[in-house]
Amino acid sequence: MNIKNLIKKVILIVLVLPVTQIMAQNEDMLTEEIVIPLSNPGEIGTLEVKQIYGGIKVIGYEGKEVIVIAKQKRMKSTTKMRNGLRKVQNNSMALEAEEANNYVEVESQNYRSGKNNTMNLEIKVPKNFNLKLTNINDGSTWVENINGEMEISNINNDITLSKVSGSALVDSVNGAIKATFDQVTNGSKMVFTSFNENVDLTLPTTIKADFKLRTTNGEIFTGFDIEFDTSDPVIEKSNKEKSYKIKLEKWVSGKANGGGTEVVLKSHSGDLILRTKE
Repeated sequence: MNIKNLIKKVILIVLVLPVTQIMAQNEDMLTEEIVIPLSNPGEIGTLEVKQIYGGIKVIGYEGKEVIVIAKQKRMKSTTKMRNGLRKVQNNSMALEAEEANNYVEVESQNYRSGKNNTMNLEIKVPKNFNLKLTNINDGSTWVENINGEMEISNINNDITLSKVSGSALVDSVNGAIKATFDQVTNGSKMVFTSFNENVDLTLPTTIKADFKLRTTNGEIFTGFDIEFDTSDPVIEKSNKEKSYKIKLEKWVSGKANGGGTEVVLKSHSGDLILRTKE
């Protein structure tokens, strides 16, 4: 394929190994596929993704490469004149990827808002992989079939974790969180917070956990058959530079199967839902 005939642009940086690119296009959508070999195939790695406008979908599979598929709506060509010059429509796709020692970084550089600038990323990684995912606008976050340590943030949209194992730190401001774990790493810390929406978490019935739940304007529901402590609020005091501050936080706490992994669910305006699975 002649590069000059393409109407899109991909920025690609690979630190250790070469990357295979598969480019496709149709009338309505620009599509870019990048295959990233790992420095140490078969060993656990980390995927870090940064998105400003667009969604992120990560699925674990049995392969040994990271496969990134980026999709962006094609801007329709229109004839516009300015000072006697014809405007050429810019249908470029800016994407940056780096790999070093099984650490893969992917960043879309679509800094302008608008539906035509939204870039959605679909990424396949080996099933045993750690994740660091961040996106802000115009897209949800979906993770499926992953076993690893997960740090996930989506400011304005929903986050869904399906058939995952390991541990997770998950937060959103305006999006709902729904997560289903097949297994949880013993002794890890699990934190799920959404300021304005519900947090819905499903865990194995056999989990050994210390639960801490807090919502200001929502309700709490649980499928665990344990007694939760709803007594006195936690009082935090500080005395700095001639100022004195007292902070009251009402937490609901309880232990499952003797306690162990710390599991925190927190929301301001949403419900907290704690479910069990066999």
